Amino acid sequence: MKLTFIDKVGSLGALLSAMACPVCWPLFATLGSSIGLGVLAPWEGVISNYVFPLFVLVAVVGGVISFRAHKQPLPLIVEIVSGLLIIFGIYASWQPTFVYIGIFGLLLSSTLGYFALKREEKLCLN
Repeated sequence: MKLTFIDKVGSLGALLSAMACPVCWPLFATLGSSIGLGVLAPWEGVISNYVFPLFVLVAVVGGVISFRAHKQPLPLIVEIVSGLLIIFGIYASWQPTFVYIGIFGLLLSSTLGYFALKREEKLCLN
């Protein structure tokens, strides 16, 4: 079984865990509250300190696994740069802009990885 879906799980998990913390990420406050993630507000500290970085790590590791399947460097580069932007934005200097760019970069990298895998499958079938 190929584990090339792990980067998508990590990217979506990072996005959902960011949406569950409306105080930390005001850009996601309305969207997260509208889909019911406001119920997680009492655990916002745990989500933002442990769950969110864990999903970022899962996304980067999944990007490496996906790279081994499709051999396209662009999704991997975007994944690693996005993960570094998120870590720098949270831990080195509180810069929410870097974290927002990193989250959307993880989503972009997952999308690029998906299309790279589809392209690889099409080339293998021919």
